[in-house]
Amino acid sequence: MNTLLKKATAEFFGVAVFLTAIISSTSTTFNHTPGFANVALSGTLAVMILLTAGISGGHLNPAVSLYFFAKKALNLSELAAYVLAQLLGALAGVALGSHLSGQLFAPAANAVGFTGIELGGEVFATAVLVWIVGHLAASDQGSKIPAAVGVWVLAASLYTPTGAQANPAVTFGLLFHGKSVSYAGGIILAELAGALLGLVAITFISGAAKKTATKKKSAK
Repeated sequence: MNTLLKKATAEFFGVAVFLTAIISSTSTTFNHTPGFANVALSGTLAVMILLTAGISGGHLNPAVSLYFFAKKALNLSELAAYVLAQLLGALAGVALGSHLSGQLFAPAANAVGFTGIELGGEVFATAVLVWIVGHLAASDQGSKIPAAVGVWVLAASLYTPTGAQANPAVTFGLLFHGKSVSYAGGIILAELAGALLGLVAITFISGAAKKTATKKKSAK
């Protein structure tokens, strides 16, 4: 199999399983205890990142892929393949999750918009997620990314009004699970803004910390 196709396939399956967990675990079909869905979806994401890390890098998120594109770790064709695979994986995951939980798989009929609080929550959740991934990758701590991202998504999902989607592919998938185009469009823009803030944080905060550590080593 072509190397890029193999990577895109890994991204597709990783996102598909993640969205399946989101849709199924949040279904009212199952009488789960409070917080179960948050643990289930964050745990699934951590496992999927771990399983795909050695193949595609385990991005499973267009915002993360955009970060690595900005850092020139991906070229434009690779970015396009990754994002397409992630979006298709989200679509497949919502379809499977809806089937498993007996829910409707269809675009939303009502045009429900977003609130400023929801946008702010997505900017914050995505910025920190990209910062975590970028900082750990840049400091040769990539093995910690699955656990760190899983813990962050679990934590942020408990106190953001959107459940910390922090992933344009997830938001796209939710278009087929009751969310409107206007809602998804606003949330995706917030997530992209968060990705940009995360990149800034890595450049100025993590970069400054790395320079300080280097100077201390040189002084010794």
